[in-house]
Amino acid sequence: MKTALIITTINVPRVLSLYRAHDPDVRFFVACDKKTHKEAYVFVETLPNAECTDYGHTWKCHNLIGHNTIARRNLALLAALEWGAELIVSIDDDNIPLDPFYFESFMRALHWRRKPYPVLGGQLFDGVMARPHYGSVMARPHYGRWFDPASLCFPKVVQRGFPQELDRDEVRFKHVTGAKIGIAQGMILGDPDTSAVDRISQHPEVHQVSELLRAGIVTDPRETYAPLNSQNIAFVRELAPCFLMVPAFGRYDDIYAGLVAQRVMGEFGYHVHFGQPFVWQQRNPHDLLKDLAAEQWGAEHILDFTVWLEGFLGQTSVTGFMRILFTNLPSWMPERGKLQELGLAWCDDCDEVMK
Repeated sequence: MKTALIITTINVPRVLSLYRAHDPDVRFFVACDKKTHKEAYVFVETLPNAECTDYGHTWKCHNLIGHNTIARRNLALLAALEWGAELIVSIDDDNIPLDPFYFESFMRALHWRRKPYPVLGGQLFDGVMARPHYGSVMARPHYGRWFDPASLCFPKVVQRGFPQELDRDEVRFKHVTGAKIGIAQGMILGDPDTSAVDRISQHPEVHQVSELLRAGIVTDPRETYAPLNSQNIAFVRELAPCFLMVPAFGRYDDIYAGLVAQRVMGEFGYHVHFGQPFVWQQRNPHDLLKDLAAEQWGAEHILDFTVWLEGFLGQTSVTGFMRILFTNLPSWMPERGKLQELGLAWCDDCDEVMK
């Protein structure tokens, strides 16, 4: 079973030495940029089974993504797919894994098994499913249910991407059997993945999580949205085209990609898993006011985005869904023409590397 780790960085990603110690067989794909330290290239070359993906000009989307953007993670993803990755793990260079069984935790969450033969999705999830209560749904029925996995952290925080207009209503839990998992979102301790507003006002630091997250819980995208990000997350190959990071979406590029993925998962019967593995985020220096500005458009339009997504039904393939989506962008999208060009080029690249 071919597993890839993807990352983009301008720093020397020394934390990869710890990930490498945890599993020598996972191949690392590091997307570099114009600002990436030359020492980073040297460092990656010292790691077994790792490569820098700065040759992305061979793909149609390369020039449309551009440079000096975290969206170059897309190029690492394409390289991983071209290599044949069946399971993709995405991290940031400030994510420190807390468990030597980091990759195995993702494999278990996605129900990969080694014996009697390797199978991805060969077993199904039997356990607990989160289902938010109807409070805000009654007031805003067209926005549906939302679940914030960070509400199960201690101290409680609000995960970046959870709509500010909605209350975090009481969450109900029920049992589920036979759930097929397509995405596993590991939780982030330390400096959590929260909004710039909450960082400025609260400076949160997470040290504990609920036993529910330790055991692992799921959501059903057909009835519940949840904020997903590009850190400490794993997904199956089939869903990879959903994870296009769009530079025009600012610090909501991964949040919107996660919403697209959940919308597609609902069509194909996948569930989202929340829980282990955990990482400690020792966050790189950030200008929080710049972060705040980069989150504004995404936060303002996130509910409109999910309502718009619900209009696309009945597609027979993931890239087919993505092509329909990018062909029918609403007028309120930023840089609509460039976004459409990027999206369709991305679909062409995905079809090429996944055939």
